[in-house]
Amino acid sequence: MNISLGKLHPLTLHLLKKRGFTTDEQIDDFINPSYEKHISDPFLIHGMEKAVNRILLAIKRTEKIAVYSDYDCDGVPGGVLLREFFDTIGYPVEMYIPHRHNEGYGVHVHAVDILKGKGVSLIITVDLAITNIKEVEYAKSIGVDFIVTDHHLPITKEDKGENGAVSTIQVVPDAVAVLNSKQTICSYPDDMLCGCGVAWKLACAVLQRIQEDETLGSVHTTAKEIPAGFEKWMLDLVGISTIADMVPLQNENRALAYFGLKVLRKTKRPGLLHIFNEQRMRKEYLTEDDIAFTIAPRINAASRMGNPIQAHQMLYEKDVETAENFARDLEVLNTSRKQEVKDVVSTISFGADVYKNDVIVVGDVSWGPGILGLIAQKIIDETGKPVFVWGQGDDKTQLKGSCRSIGDVHVVDLMAHVGHDVFTHFGGHEQAGGFAVLVGDIDKLSPSLNAALLHIEKKDISKQAVIADVELRMDDIADNLYKAVEVLAPFGVGNPKPVFSFKNVLPLSSKRFGKKSEHLEVIYPTSGNGKIKAIQFFVNDDVEEKVKKSHTLLANLEKSYFAGKTELRLRIQEVM
Repeated sequence: MNISLGKLHPLTLHLLKKRGFTTDEQIDDFINPSYEKHISDPFLIHGMEKAVNRILLAIKRTEKIAVYSDYDCDGVPGGVLLREFFDTIGYPVEMYIPHRHNEGYGVHVHAVDILKGKGVSLIITVDLAITNIKEVEYAKSIGVDFIVTDHHLPITKEDKGENGAVSTIQVVPDAVAVLNSKQTICSYPDDMLCGCGVAWKLACAVLQRIQEDETLGSVHTTAKEIPAGFEKWMLDLVGISTIADMVPLQNENRALAYFGLKVLRKTKRPGLLHIFNEQRMRKEYLTEDDIAFTIAPRINAASRMGNPIQAHQMLYEKDVETAENFARDLEVLNTSRKQEVKDVVSTISFGADVYKNDVIVVGDVSWGPGILGLIAQKIIDETGKPVFVWGQGDDKTQLKGSCRSIGDVHVVDLMAHVGHDVFTHFGGHEQAGGFAVLVGDIDKLSPSLNAALLHIEKKDISKQAVIADVELRMDDIADNLYKAVEVLAPFGVGNPKPVFSFKNVLPLSSKRFGKKSEHLEVIYPTSGNGKIKAIQFFVNDDVEEKVKKSHTLLANLEKSYFAGKTELRLRIQEVM
């Protein structure tokens, strides 16, 4: 239901203006996402017509199709989405997800051979393959076509024209179609969709054409029986990926996340329902935080600590008992993942010389590939420098790795500058990526990356202190204020949660909580003997000391529905 502009709380209007929404039209577009207005025609994506035509041809010829998805919380939901879509139109497909440890990120020649051996002649990727030039070329040579759906950045290289002028061009796989709005040739209105979002666009386009095409036999008949608006019910998976993959929640992504959460709150997926029940969550009140901190870590734990097919099946499986078993497996893996990261990080000494380099490269053969990204994030939180962390899985000839940047250095460009002289595989986003290096080349990695950094443009993104949007009093905290803030949800990259400041506050009490007393709870007084709770997870000792005396609190406002209990509270961001 649309929110009337005339009924907006003054706080909502203030926050909207701070975000740059000043006209009635801008405000209405933001607070009232519209499926019809804000979700664009999938055929506007460059290559979509070719992709759909190839799929329809495969169906008419009864060719075997495979979906090849990435193993993270973007690729896994996207793979489930396409698999379910093809099930629904009566044309089941093969499914392939590379193993993070044994294979690593991207398309692999041996995987193409496996699918070819099963009779597959068309492979559709999800959230990968934009950098797999050679692998797609190999597939073409043996009669296997590719449709690439991805959102990662294409490889770039310098091209010297006839007049001697040097320009930068993008290099993409020679596939039937490459659906990726980050191509300069693509004019789609939003180039920041997640991988699952791009896959959903393909499903929408295929469904539209199938329902128009009278020559597709039984598939057409099945598609005609699909109720109008069916594609909207796939948005639960798109919403999970959009939020988990931390793409900007602006433009079309805001609408996808908004409607995705609405669908997710009605989910009947037994695997997710089991997770919600075990975590004592109420699905009708799910927020973006529940995706980021509960759903996504468990999906990602499958590839980090086990097999990504476990997460795929948890989302895909319709049998309650089977889906719940997969959900239980993910819980065990997620617990193991947290402990392993903690054990490794506890051994790191940031005073070592390696941490003085402009690009930090660290690793150990005992570090499992599944936790390398999490270790990299811990290191970058401490140092702020580009970090490349490697470890070893079952393949003793190669070392797998993850890299991170705070945004000042484009890690894919950095790896591309080093190239295949050191890397056997690499890819990713501007701030995060994955790579593989032969064991014998690992000593080249640090000097090569540090030398390449001299040729990479660095952005100035000086770390900003947490700045409050509005100053409040503890007495101001009430349901009407929370509702005024909730209008701006879902929150995430590009639409951060509002931060409120509370000056000269002194708590009634503070205490640690959690299994290992790693979290902090602070109780502040309000007039009339009222109380407001503020919490911070994984708190540092200095914060606990600061809250014992008068201070300024910077915090978000949130509502918890844990264990059936509704609680309005503050989430501590900083204590000064």
